[in-house]
Amino acid sequence: MWLIAALMARHVYVTKLDQVSRDLLENARAMAMAVDREFANVQASLTALGTSPSFRGRDFVAIHLQSKEILKNYPGADIIVADKDAQQLVNTYRPLGSALPKRNNPDMVRRIFEGGKPVVSDLFYGAITKRPVIAVDVPVFIDGTVAYDLSMSFPSHVLSSVLQSQNVFKEWYGTVVDRKGLITARTRNLDVFVGKELTADLRAAMARGNEGTVSIKTAQGGTALSAFTKSPLSGWTVAVAVPRATALGEIYRWMRWAVGVGAAISLLGILLASWIASRIARDIQSLVQPALNIGRGEVVAAVGTDSGKETSEVAEALVQASDLLQRRAAERDLAERELSLTIEELRRETAERIRAMEEVRRQEQLLTQQSRQAALGEMVGNIAHQWRQPLNALGLLVQQPLLLHELGQLDREFLEEHVAKSMTIVKHMSQTIDDFRNFFRPDKEKLRFRVCDEVAKALSLVDGSLQSLGVSLDLRQDGDPTIEGYPNEFAQVLLNILINARDAIAERAVVAPRVQVRIAEQGGRAVVTVTDNAGGIPEEIMDRIFDPYFTTKGPQAGTGVGLFMSKTIIEKNMGGLLTACNVDGGAQFRIEV
Repeated sequence: MWLIAALMARHVYVTKLDQVSRDLLENARAMAMAVDREFANVQASLTALGTSPSFRGRDFVAIHLQSKEILKNYPGADIIVADKDAQQLVNTYRPLGSALPKRNNPDMVRRIFEGGKPVVSDLFYGAITKRPVIAVDVPVFIDGTVAYDLSMSFPSHVLSSVLQSQNVFKEWYGTVVDRKGLITARTRNLDVFVGKELTADLRAAMARGNEGTVSIKTAQGGTALSAFTKSPLSGWTVAVAVPRATALGEIYRWMRWAVGVGAAISLLGILLASWIASRIARDIQSLVQPALNIGRGEVVAAVGTDSGKETSEVAEALVQASDLLQRRAAERDLAERELSLTIEELRRETAERIRAMEEVRRQEQLLTQQSRQAALGEMVGNIAHQWRQPLNALGLLVQQPLLLHELGQLDREFLEEHVAKSMTIVKHMSQTIDDFRNFFRPDKEKLRFRVCDEVAKALSLVDGSLQSLGVSLDLRQDGDPTIEGYPNEFAQVLLNILINARDAIAERAVVAPRVQVRIAEQGGRAVVTVTDNAGGIPEEIMDRIFDPYFTTKGPQAGTGVGLFMSKTIIEKNMGGLLTACNVDGGAQFRIEV
């Protein structure tokens, strides 16, 4: 209730403040229009007087009499005629024929003669009357040239009367300010404020725009709401203000009334809430013991209450809750037994799966061991092929010194040449041992390596066995690709493919056998192809050549793990692709990394 009251009070306050601001601005506009109307009437009267033929004839007596007739409509005003030197020629405030001084506002005269347009002055003190006056000047033309300055000056209280006639709200007060910011007219206390400047905050607001509303500090130290508007005719500003307490007094009275009613309603609500709370407390207290019984898991048959409908419904709900808890307890016991059986079943299944996984690991270890053994057997055969020719050459070299000694042709020069040839063969055989040993060294981490280096390593290991079969080896390289991976494992894959090609050529007794190895770079990836002319892979086994333990060589010649391990190395360890297909007259294996 207090929140709603506060929101309503704020809404009323803002609405009333907006309404007061709008009314102030409308009243200021109406007063400005009235002031402009007064200036326009004076200007029209002077313009009509300026058409008198007496000006052409310089009949200032007639002009004085005509001015007196016009001033009957403007009590307290005076009409002055001046030449371009601001010398007064006629002044209705002085008797006809009196000596007249120059005007106190020569700038007005200068503007009339230079611009030829009517001008409204700022507040000034008359040269003869010595009182604060306002002047409206119009030019008098003779033959199209400004001949005289015709002016009507009137005291500032004339405009104060105009403001009072337009002031709808008597508590409000209006003020007219000239272009210099001086107070020229006021609905209240004109004698005190005339000729003084406005307050600083109102002057600052007028400097920012031609009209608006603002909250100001009054000369008495209070706060007032003010609105102002600037006249486009005279350039003067009309401001209307009202004390804040006066403008918002109705709101303050309404708020005091609202606070009083709210306090009374709040007190009544507190008393009613206290009575209801004590009744609810007694009703709830009677339900405490049944609730505790339910918490201990005891059966609650019935709950007796002597209170109202709500407590009876809660008591019935407690009984139903007791029954529901008993059923849930029975269901929970049953579920726990079923859960125990399920857990035991899962335990047995988990044990079986663990055994199965151990068996799979054992098979994988066996597969790896077989692969290593197969590779070792191939390496031993390759070593034999690599060493056979150097051993034969070394054997011939060993026999030559004895033969030449018997013939008497053995000399030191021959022995030195013979020793050099023998050491060359020994070093070559030693390098072969190093090559095979490095080939079987495991790679611990990925390295960036040149593909052509690993191809050359693999070819060097099978070169002897291929030459023994008369295989023509064709190596072509297009670019120099590098990849990131395990160089020895990559070379092992190439070695497996080359050995399979060699075995197929030997098994099928291919005439003019050849093996082509191509190295290229395609789409940012390294591609190596190995192609033979051994007749290709039968279509019925093409889909199975990469399966573990699948081989066509028989149990004595192969284990069926070479291609399986090769595919695993390329695709799983190095993120590449190993495929096989038949080409014209043979098979082609493609490695893409």
